Amino acid sequence: DVVVLDRPSAFDKHRVHELEAELCRQVIHPPAGQAFIELLEGSPAKVVVTSNWLRFTSRPAFERLFRLAGYPQVADALHEFWCAPKRSPASRLQVIDEWLSEHHHGEPYCIVDDTDSGPSLLGPSHDKASRVLLCTVGVGLHRGHIPFVREALARSVT
Repeated sequence: DVVVLDRPSAFDKHRVHELEAELCRQVIHPPAGQAFIELLEGSPAKVVVTSNWLRFTSRPAFERLFRLAGYPQVADALHEFWCAPKRSPASRLQVIDEWLSEHHHGEPYCIVDDTDSGPSLLGPSHDKASRVLLCTVGVGLHRGHIPFVREALARSVT
């Protein structure tokens, strides 16, 4: 509910590596894709995925999905260590903290999630540092979020 709001009936998340371009365009919510393009334009920012889709989808499949949907900038911006998969019973916060502990080198960051998956992110240090953006379910990421994300990415990490 950040980038994918509705999945067409023909969409099979287990077969992302086989999807046709038209279906990929239907899967990625255009306001989210456009917001990512604006955020990544001229920016060294990298994208790390924390989706539940990580259980069955690979990096090449994510890259293909974004490229065929018309957002190659997102595919190109995937971090070298591109994912933070959820482990039961770890919370989203624990997974992100572990990823940051292993791979973060002091770069500014912003955590973008949705109100269903991201409540564990509220309150701890990331939220208090204004680095957590929770998108409304059914609305997702959009241009109105760009100032918040840019501000987080412009602020030094202390």
